[in-house]
Amino acid sequence: MAHLEAMNTPETFRVNPTGRVVAIGDIHGNEAGFRQLLRMAGLVNSAGDWVGANTVLVMNGDIVGRGGNPRRIYATIRRLSRQALSAGGRLELLLGNHEALSMHDIHNYTTLQEYQDFAPATSWSFDQMLREAYEDLPAPNPSDSPLDLSQLHAEPLGWIELRRAMSPTGMVGRWLCQRNSVFVVGRTLFVHGGLHPKWATAPLGDLNRSIREELSKHGTYFDLNPKHAALAEDGPHWYRIGHKRPDDALKVELEEVFNTYSVDRMVVGHTPTYLHDPRRTGRVVSKANGRLLCIDVGIGQAYGARLGAIEFLPNGNVRAFYPDGEETL
Repeated sequence: MAHLEAMNTPETFRVNPTGRVVAIGDIHGNEAGFRQLLRMAGLVNSAGDWVGANTVLVMNGDIVGRGGNPRRIYATIRRLSRQALSAGGRLELLLGNHEALSMHDIHNYTTLQEYQDFAPATSWSFDQMLREAYEDLPAPNPSDSPLDLSQLHAEPLGWIELRRAMSPTGMVGRWLCQRNSVFVVGRTLFVHGGLHPKWATAPLGDLNRSIREELSKHGTYFDLNPKHAALAEDGPHWYRIGHKRPDDALKVELEEVFNTYSVDRMVVGHTPTYLHDPRRTGRVVSKANGRLLCIDVGIGQAYGARLGAIEFLPNGNVRAFYPDGEETL
């Protein structure tokens, strides 16, 4: 159904690469690991600047959540995106479920280190100003008890700053609301969790714009539409395609999506690869004769800081590379 693509803007939702194509899975705040992977891929120099020329680098989402320094990583991605574009390349960050959660006040997976990453470097912060303002407020009348500040004092510095920055109108959230959830490079489709055939009925542009619009709404995660592609259990951010699925059933599902978008392969993160195959802990997993590549190898510190990424070679093969070597998938 190539006619679906005619309704999109190809340079926004689909690109035809003229150079290398590299993909990195869920970072989950591991800033040092992220920088190491960029160097291993030959995409940055010793100063951390883009030297990847016309390479397309796709990041499959989930920068935030479960620890680390997401603010610094987002800042690095934005800087490298500009540098890559100037060099004729592209850095495409896709949205993951943890981006969607953090943008709408679900912080069950947010750690103290992440709050600290958003706290100001100086001793003053908006958080502290608010605490002091609350403490200075008089009780409405003498018979009222003082304001209970125990919960506010229990929260770490950076608690307010992270929420403000990640909200749809915040410094990071506003930028995330412009990101894609599904992206095609050549004949390979990239998505965080997986693309169920249910959602592969609209042009890529329509699907991406619809998700952006839903995530741009104000309110908590539970104020949004749970049946929307942005939140649904079988939506692009949450669907665990290929997890505990027989290859025959998986191939049928993939084929339906592939026919819609004229692609041959899907690359996903979201589900750590040890859940697909315990023997492949810390390694990329290939399924359905290489038509599904699972690249969440566990880069985050919470998953053991296992580093790995993939590169698509000109001969059609895929190279997975790790600190201790590489393999052809």
